[in-house]
Amino acid sequence: TEEIMIKILVPVNGSECALDAVRYAAFLYRESGVAEVVLLNVQPPLEHSRASAFHSLAALREQESQDGECALEQASNILDDSGVRYTAMIGVGSPAQAVASAATTLNCDGIVIGVNLWSRIKACFGAGLASGIMRKTSVPVTVVKSAGASGALTSQPLPPVLPASHRHARPMLVVYP
Repeated sequence: TEEIMIKILVPVNGSECALDAVRYAAFLYRESGVAEVVLLNVQPPLEHSRASAFHSLAALREQESQDGECALEQASNILDDSGVRYTAMIGVGSPAQAVASAATTLNCDGIVIGVNLWSRIKACFGAGLASGIMRKTSVPVTVVKSAGASGALTSQPLPPVLPASHRHARPMLVVYP
């Protein structure tokens, strides 16, 4: 019998609800057929801001990379400590469009997104990132309710599998239209 290998994408922004989604992805990796996790941080394009008048496009992209790496740091640490095989990426563009495009381009089988109470309220009215992603993609989306929103879940880390020296290369920066 052939084993099904699933790749899931987890959008992260450094928030606690995004980290809860990362913890859930680590759980899926350890307990089911998930073979790889893709972490994606989406940065707003700085070339459309006032900064473009004062800095080169290369300098703006470097700033976007630095901001993205900062947002990915805790999520990467969670997956490193859990022994999860993953890729970290930084996208530049509209968040919902970038997540949907990345999921399609990278052939992801699912998207796992963390939401807080405010995100759930906005989703009731068809607004918010989770709703935007669902409108723009045909990839299944799993919504993880943040532990901070209800206090019902505990955020206990999974036992480490790989040594702490296991680190990944710098995330790739991708600009989405």
